[in-house]
Amino acid sequence: MRNQGEWNPYYMDQGAMFTPQGRMYPWLYPYGTRLNCWNLWNSPERMEDEMDSRRLQELYPIMARRLQPYVEEVCGRLEYPGSMMYDEYPDRLSLLHQAKAVWQAALAQENFEEPRPQWEQMQDLIGVLLLQEMLRRRKKKRTG
Repeated sequence: MRNQGEWNPYYMDQGAMFTPQGRMYPWLYPYGTRLNCWNLWNSPERMEDEMDSRRLQELYPIMARRLQPYVEEVCGRLEYPGSMMYDEYPDRLSLLHQAKAVWQAALAQENFEEPRPQWEQMQDLIGVLLLQEMLRRRKKKRTG
């Protein structure tokens, strides 16, 4: 039963199992080898986590919801290898600098009512939003 030309559905050649030529049933694995099935299996859970975090962000206060797109924009610019966002211990000064960039972008785009909030009033809120978004992206990079 282990002859080269003989067909046996229960015998799998371990050496040729993961090569494209040696795949037994290529129509079962249209996205690659069987090793990719684990990534496809886990993606609905990751998608559910993402949708859950988006639903909870809709419950943010009005000012936090207005600032969230600017926080996501700044974090999007920080997504590169070696970024301070992926440091083991991000320093407080660079986080404060990024929070200030979020506030400057929000001031340029948003139309705040009079009296307009000052940086000292918004610093903590922007810092928390920035840290939360960085945590979410770090987790996504770690599991993805």
